[in-house]
Amino acid sequence: MPEEFAAAYRDAYQRALETGHVDDAGSALGVVAPEVPVEHTQVIPEPSDGVVAATSGPLDRWRASRWFLVSVVTAAAAVLVAAAYAVGTTVSHGDDHGTSGVAVPQSSRTTGPARSGSPSKVTPTHRSTAHVPNAWDGPVRPVSVDAIAADCTAPPGTDSAGNKVTYVPENATDGRAQTAWRCDGAATGQKLTLRLSGATDIAEVGLVPGYAKTDPASGTDRYAENNRITKVRWTLADGVTVVQRLDPDPSSRAMQVLRVPRTTTDTVTLQILAVAHGPRDTTAISEISLAEAAS
Repeated sequence: MPEEFAAAYRDAYQRALETGHVDDAGSALGVVAPEVPVEHTQVIPEPSDGVVAATSGPLDRWRASRWFLVSVVTAAAAVLVAAAYAVGTTVSHGDDHGTSGVAVPQSSRTTGPARSGSPSKVTPTHRSTAHVPNAWDGPVRPVSVDAIAADCTAPPGTDSAGNKVTYVPENATDGRAQTAWRCDGAATGQKLTLRLSGATDIAEVGLVPGYAKTDPASGTDRYAENNRITKVRWTLADGVTVVQRLDPDPSSRAMQVLRVPRTTTDTVTLQILAVAHGPRDTTAISEISLAEAAS
């Protein structure tokens, strides 16, 4: 083969390898360049703001959109608000967070002798200096209450620690100042009836005129928070009635007692006449005390 044809052949062959096409020189020489495979790559455009590549699923498209971030922030804010409300409600309401907003009548009997007339050890006794005609001035001893009933009773609630709290009438004769009978509202005109085991010479009556409890979890002073009773009427047998005025000082939780005429009876009724209002409109009695003449 002549040298010039060989050179042309080599040049044409080299170009065919590089471009995949046979030039005129190669054709003129009757040379067909072999096919060279070309790789084809699918190019997916980068998604722009608010646009997702077609190969993404519905979840991926939502996550890539601006609404995903808005949804996450909104949900997080809702959770924080709900948590703050729950904590605030628990701390602020405490014992006042009941299962119902309606007071219910209740008449209940104690399962055993109540320690009426024996104030809680943490509750001092304050003896009224009010003059009551024919009041007993001799020694007295505590009297147990056999049964107690109330015209109204607040529904159960929970304290700040989440413990259930009840306000049944028996709480007023259990010897514990941190429990109480309670009624929603001012409770003026409401009565508690105490029944004794038999005829007894009652000579002294008294009560802790509020909810003498400090919440163990939140430290809230329930005595200052709830209403405090300022006046009651005691009714003994044979129509004997005595009105007792009480000190509503929120810093004092004393058992306030009053000497009455010595009266034989098996039933004593206490009626609420007036209260000093606290921040929460509920009225409670932590303890009721009855005592009989000891001689």
